[in-house]
Amino acid sequence: MKRPLPNRGLLRGVSLVETMVAIGVLAVVGPLAVATLLKSGEGGSTARAETRSPAIVERCLSELKAARDTNSEFLPKLEPGTNFGTGAMLCLAFSGDGTLLGSVNEGTYSKGSGKVDNKDAVYLAVLEGELKDQRPGYPPLLTVHIKVEHPAIAPKEKRTRMEFYTQLP
Repeated sequence: MKRPLPNRGLLRGVSLVETMVAIGVLAVVGPLAVATLLKSGEGGSTARAETRSPAIVERCLSELKAARDTNSEFLPKLEPGTNFGTGAMLCLAFSGDGTLLGSVNEGTYSKGSGKVDNKDAVYLAVLEGELKDQRPGYPPLLTVHIKVEHPAIAPKEKRTRMEFYTQLP
């Protein structure tokens, strides 16, 4: 059986209003999807930093103890029971897996640098120690403040920072 040709006025298609609504939806949803993907990437780097930070802090404390005994590879000699890091900055650089790479000067710390001795630096740890109020009959305790920051390549204003405190005799 032969079908009749459709009436030209009844041709199927998309109206101008439907097209404009579709473009409007895409204009709103597209940027939202891209923003969501970018934000989820930040969460991964923050989770990695939170995982590695305790190991970085332990390595920093080991270096501080070695600096008191004058056998630190990256820190200058530190006198027990004296403040440090408030005048001359003490900053250590770490790789993505938490390996200590070396010390960083204040200029490099402020600007940001992704390389230390031709190795990729991901984390920076700033060390400060202050002798707080001493109690009679107890040995003086040094309050140590360690700031772990990432990414090392970013300027200091744009880094994510995690702060840790402990006390050393």
